[in-house]
Amino acid sequence: MNNTFNINRFGLLLKRKWLDFGKIYLMSLVVLTVVIVSFYLFNIPIVKQSNLRWNDNEHAQLGFRLPTFLMVGFLFLTIEASTYFSALGQKPKAIMELMTPASTTEKFLCAILFTTIISLISYLFIFYIIDALFLNYINELWENQKAMNYNTNKLSVVSFSTLFDDLTEDRRNKFLFAFPFFFSSIFLLGSVYFNRFHYIKTALTATAFFAFVIFLAFKAAKWLMEGKYNAGAQEKDFVFVILFVASVIVTFIIWAITHIRLKEKEV
Repeated sequence: MNNTFNINRFGLLLKRKWLDFGKIYLMSLVVLTVVIVSFYLFNIPIVKQSNLRWNDNEHAQLGFRLPTFLMVGFLFLTIEASTYFSALGQKPKAIMELMTPASTTEKFLCAILFTTIISLISYLFIFYIIDALFLNYINELWENQKAMNYNTNKLSVVSFSTLFDDLTEDRRNKFLFAFPFFFSSIFLLGSVYFNRFHYIKTALTATAFFAFVIFLAFKAAKWLMEGKYNAGAQEKDFVFVILFVASVIVTFIIWAITHIRLKEKEV
């Protein structure tokens, strides 16, 4: 058997994994939809009783939306990744999983496809549809209503911004694109590395590690910037670029470690 990659065998593995993982995945999408809809229903702005925040394009913003988008997306992607290889921590299921006639590379690529690519596309699609429907409803609810725009100090007709407007309001948000892959890779590694309580153990380990790294970074920045003026816009943009590049590099490193750890499990 070719122990690297075979396209036919990979296709069969995808079908088998969908039969095992598909039902749970579809149920998680239903739960995801209910959670997002609940946030929107709870935060519908009441006409003439809301203190609106405005962007530079003179559109009113839904303040809860961006935090909800990031928080729910983080939980959804990390939970999906953390449960993918959880069967390896249970002997009866682990034996069946390891006996699957597919190479380590094929199993790893299948995991990336389901936990990162498909999950991310599904999340963006569901959030976009829900956001578009509610945005249409809210704009009809506020039709021809005016409110004080504190950016211009004028009464303006209320028209709510789209999620895309909120995401692109600060151009540095584009550097967040690597983060879904980064966090998903961490929890996918945790699902292979730990035998029980994958999500909790991974979250605690990652939190402790990041706290240590942030502490060192803060100390280093304080030492480098001591006696200098505050960083300008270009320096801050450079920091975001560094974070983006570092996230991409670390993501590939974590994926490589996950592949090695998965191979060790099979041995």
